[in-house]
Amino acid sequence: MNHFTDKPGYNGIGSQVTWHFVASRPPGNHPKGAYFTTLNSSEPNLAEKLRISREKIAFVFQFQDAGDLQSLRGGRGRYIFYSEEDYEVEQERQQFKGATGL
Repeated sequence: MNHFTDKPGYNGIGSQVTWHFVASRPPGNHPKGAYFTTLNSSEPNLAEKLRISREKIAFVFQFQDAGDLQSLRGGRGRYIFYSEEDYEVEQERQQFKGATGL
């Protein structure tokens, strides 16, 4: 599972031993949540598919899926998942954090 973010988000989340993703209300008619995707940084038109700015795909956190996230309603639910509450990823599930090069 992946969470893309910008430099301030990367610095905040990455400074913690247990990654803490804050649930918030995104623009549009989507539920409040901490959002994640199965798409990776090599996906063509990633920012457009995730409907986020290009700045928000500069960094990524990758972790092992625990099967506890909900899929987004509609077609994008194939690759967008969320937690209605703040979401924590312990060290054992963490796989990678860093710049995407995008």
